[in-house]
Amino acid sequence: MPCADQCKSFASAVGADYGKLRQCLLAKEPQLRKTMACVEASHGNACAKGNPLMVEKRYPETLKIAALSEINAMLVKNGIAGQVKGLMSTGKKLFGCMRKCVDAKAGDCAKKLGCGLQLPPDNALVQNAKQCAIQSGFNTAGIRELCNCAAGAGVKGLAGVCNKINVV
Repeated sequence: MPCADQCKSFASAVGADYGKLRQCLLAKEPQLRKTMACVEASHGNACAKGNPLMVEKRYPETLKIAALSEINAMLVKNGIAGQVKGLMSTGKKLFGCMRKCVDAKAGDCAKKLGCGLQLPPDNALVQNAKQCAIQSGFNTAGIRELCNCAAGAGVKGLAGVCNKINVV
């Protein structure tokens, strides 16, 4: 939540009342925590044990592209990509803001120390995170609930879209 609070200007950019939108996120915090724990557990061997390993350099931008490509593909399958096009551009900026905040709160390890994790390719990471999210309650019903809450908080462009979402 501290990073969401730090990036709240993006909520205003899409017409949301951040206080109401924040309540939507807080209501889903248990599912968010469960998703993060699942992703972390899925990559339990990502940290070097013993002598450090040399791992391939990762680029945050390519992970962002992989994640947004997956989201866009789902929106296209649901027939709503055109309706939420404006939200996607703000979503990209929000993703960047959140990533920078999380990196900073984690000590900017990659920048300061040149370290990283031994992780699978970006597309595999995204698919793993998606499966963890679904298992944690971000299935069709959970995402529709969050979407309707966000629409109620004033996010423009969600009217008539939320109940068309199917998580697959």
